Amino acid sequence: MKKLLVIAIAVIMVLGLTACGGKETPAPAPAEETASDWVWERNVEIICPWGTGGGADTTLRAFTAALEKELGVKVTVNNVTGAGGVTGTQFATEQPADGYTYLLNTQSPMLAQISGATDFDVVGNINPLCQLVHDVNVFVAGINEPYNSIEELMAYLEENPGSVKCGVMAITGLDNACVQGAFEGKVEPIAYEDGSQLNGDIIGGHVNLGCEGPAEVSEFVESGKMKVIGVCAENRLTLPGFEDAQTTAELGNDTAFGPARGIFYLHGTPEEALVAFEAAAEKAWNSAEFQEFVKSQNLDQRQGWKNRAEYTESYKADYEELNELFGSN
Repeated sequence: MKKLLVIAIAVIMVLGLTACGGKETPAPAPAEETASDWVWERNVEIICPWGTGGGADTTLRAFTAALEKELGVKVTVNNVTGAGGVTGTQFATEQPADGYTYLLNTQSPMLAQISGATDFDVVGNINPLCQLVHDVNVFVAGINEPYNSIEELMAYLEENPGSVKCGVMAITGLDNACVQGAFEGKVEPIAYEDGSQLNGDIIGGHVNLGCEGPAEVSEFVESGKMKVIGVCAENRLTLPGFEDAQTTAELGNDTAFGPARGIFYLHGTPEEALVAFEAAAEKAWNSAEFQEFVKSQNLDQRQGWKNRAEYTESYKADYEELNELFGSN
């Protein structure tokens, strides 16, 4: 199955990005016992490697609105898009590591490196600082599709091989990894640049499936225009309309990839700035306004906040798991 997944992803991957050598993400410095004496003297910039309006962008903008109140300076979001998040990630690493530039990231650019879509060393050039949310991926279909669960879909594929296509927002991303892992390479991913177009095509029957986050499809599930086929997760969701959906784990499949969106920092960033940023970020995360956003976007199904040590550990674990499944070695 591993080779199937590698081939399925590698064939469609976007190539031709610039490169740097391989190194491991260093462990974070020990947390300070006392508060940092770092003083924020100018605006902070957080680079988002994905476009406006998507899950990464909306999460970051909700967070920065709360973060500004804690830092006491303006926080700007700079969307630098391309290559499934790799372009913006690389752009971030080229900025001064002076404590005023950070990066929102997920496992998708990491996966692009693992699968060979880019030879830019994503993992070796950015460092986890704090996790904000950990989303899940769900499979949805139009109401007229002749299957209602992952199990029924797999049976349908046995009788109708090559007949099912699934819309994804990034061929190099975790949504495609879910498609490949859950359906063992038997479902063809179709790349979309616009989520509204994907949802329209699912409802209209122009594409058989979509792999998206609950927030992107909940209104269509609630209105009866879509049905949930399955969830890439360890446990069933508690969200209305999703709670009866079969999980990959129930079928003995360990495909549970979902974007863990968090803040990363650059090599050489002053430790005092990191301590101050993390402390402010935790307060912003706990704010009533950000927690209201989390709940409204159905992002409360998995652990959200992780500090630097916890996030570094989970990011490393994700790398090892994805490398085992999708790496070329």
